[in-house]
Amino acid sequence: MGYFDQLPGESREDFVRRFSTRPGVVADGVTLVDLYNRIAALERRVAQLEGRSTTP
Repeated sequence: MGYFDQLPGESREDFVRRFSTRPGVVADGVTLVDLYNRIAALERRVAQLEGRSTTP
């Protein structure tokens, strides 16, 4: 197994986070870790809003 291989059972997000300091792990100038953080924040916000919903 090489240095830059995904571990068995490791999610793509965990893989990217593990190599976040490695040059080249970038998407259009925004790091993938930053994108994952933004997605997680949006998911938390959606869950929060759904929890407040009064729709049956």
